[in-house]
Amino acid sequence: MQNTSTLQDLTGVEAARHGRITRHVGFGVLLVFVLASFLGLYGPNRKTITTTDGLTELSLYYGSVVRSGQAVPMEITVRRAGGFDGPLTLVFDRDVFDRFDFQNWYPNPSSEVGDGDEVVYEFDPPSGDTLKVALDARVAPTQLGGRHEYSMHIDVGGLRVAETDYVVWVMP
Repeated sequence: MQNTSTLQDLTGVEAARHGRITRHVGFGVLLVFVLASFLGLYGPNRKTITTTDGLTELSLYYGSVVRSGQAVPMEITVRRAGGFDGPLTLVFDRDVFDRFDFQNWYPNPSSEVGDGDEVVYEFDPPSGDTLKVALDARVAPTQLGGRHEYSMHIDVGGLRVAETDYVVWVMP
């Protein structure tokens, strides 16, 4: 007589329990990624760093966690008690310009010079004691992730009067 039981190929209770646990763990891991994204952990996040030498204050507002192709805020505010005697020089790491697509400065610098590992921008002095500069930029499409460190400083007569280091995380 031939066995015609419909229960013949069913797996045991232990295999069913293992499958259920695996599905729950997988769902939990997926839920962690969705919640992290909902909380903005993958960007864009913004940060402000302020440094001073006592006379000149440098504030940098920038995207600290960004994604490829996204707009990246970068605003530089320089305050100097009593105003500025002459042009203001901002010096950036050249590497930042390789990783981001910069469109324009607001206001535009009066001069721009590539100097080895640095890019030097000179701005005409503002009428008051504050210069605000905004940069229109996007993360370059080829930047697929990683942690990148940069620095910028204000140069007055060849001396660094205010300097700041900052870190940008590019999420995949």
